[in-house]
Amino acid sequence: MHESLDRPHLELLIALRHTGHLGQAAAQLSLSPSAASHRLKEIQRRLGIAITEADGRSLRLTPGALHLAEVATQADASLRSAEATARWMHSAERSTVRLALDFYDTAPWFEPLLGTEDRTADVDLVRVPYWETVDAVLRRRADLGMIVVPAGTEDDPPLFNDQLVAVVRADHPAALRGSLAPTDIVEATYITAGDRPQHGFEHHKFFEPAGVLPRSMRKVESLSMILRLIRRFGGISVQPRLSLPQELTDGLSVIALEGGGIAVEWHSVSRPDAGDDVLDLIDAIRRLLS
Repeated sequence: MHESLDRPHLELLIALRHTGHLGQAAAQLSLSPSAASHRLKEIQRRLGIAITEADGRSLRLTPGALHLAEVATQADASLRSAEATARWMHSAERSTVRLALDFYDTAPWFEPLLGTEDRTADVDLVRVPYWETVDAVLRRRADLGMIVVPAGTEDDPPLFNDQLVAVVRADHPAALRGSLAPTDIVEATYITAGDRPQHGFEHHKFFEPAGVLPRSMRKVESLSMILRLIRRFGGISVQPRLSLPQELTDGLSVIALEGGGIAVEWHSVSRPDAGDDVLDLIDAIRRLLS
C-alpha cells in the first residue's frame, strides 16, 4: 500500500523542479546533501514510482513527479497564504459589538463610537438593508441596532425623543419661508427610503391629509446618499432631526413641517441575551447625545 507524502517531501520536489540539482535543492531547503538524498528515496518508496532521471550532471523529474511538483507548488502557495490569513485573523480577535449600519447611516453616534474609549468593547459597523435592522439583530448578523418609530407605539422608554423635519436645498422656496408646506411636494421629487408609506410618519400625518402627491419619487436606501442628491439636484426628503447632523447638511436647509412636527422615537434593538458589552454601548450612545 502506498503512503501519502508529507509537506517536507513536497518541498523537495518543488525545489528540484526549480533547480534541477539535488545539491542546490538541499541548500535551498537548508538540508545536507545526504538528508536530501534520503528524503528523495523516501518519496520514491512512498509513491512507488521513479522520481528522477539523469540529465547530464543534473536531475530531471519524471513526468509523474513533475506533475506532482507543479500541483504542490500551487498548493504550497495557497497553504502559505492561508497561514498568513490565520495569523491575521488571530491578531484581529477582540471583544467586539457589531452595530447595525442601516438607512440612517448619518446618525451622530457612528463616528464618535469608533473614536471614543468610553466603552468596554470595540465596535464594528455592519451594513444591513433598509427596514431589516430588527431581523439582523435577531439573526445574529448584528448585536445592536437603532430604529425610529412613531411616538408612543413602544412600551419601553425611548433612548431619544425626536421629530420629523424636512430637508431641502438652501435655495428652495420652503427654505426661505422656514417651513415645508404639504403642497411643496406637488412639483418636487420626493426622495425616501422606501416606496411603501409607514403609518405614523409623514405620508399619513402630513401629505395624505392635505391630499397631495409628489411629482416623482426616488427610492434611495442611504440617508447620506439622499443628502448628496438633494445638494446636487434638489428635491425634498423628510427625516428625523437627529439623523441630520450639521456637518453633513452644508448647502442644505433643515426646516420644520408646517403646522408642527411629527413626534418620533429612537429605540435600541438587542437580543434578550445581550451581554454587558452591548448594554455598555447603549449607555455610551445615550451619553453621546445627552
